[in-house]
Amino acid sequence: MEDALFNAGDILVDVVNKEVGVLLRRYNLLHMPPYSEMDEIGNSDSAIIVWDIYWCGPALWPPERMQSYTEEGLEILLDAKVLTHYKNI
Repeated sequence: MEDALFNAGDILVDVVNKEVGVLLRRYNLLHMPPYSEMDEIGNSDSAIIVWDIYWCGPALWPPERMQSYTEEGLEILLDAKVLTHYKNI
């Protein structure tokens, strides 16, 4: 089995905006109720996997610190070198 690319506690660095984020929670946006754990998700085609990220940086207002990104979007930003990913080991 392949290791997950992202895990809670991983650090993301936005090299464009000079912000640092911590991955907090992974969930399926289509699951009811929202913000539930991923245990029952499996490889469902009807899943939109999302990460809640807490961002830190001098330019962010408090309401902007918590943001949600799709897992696919994070992978695209990594491939584009916009984000740097540091695993929480």
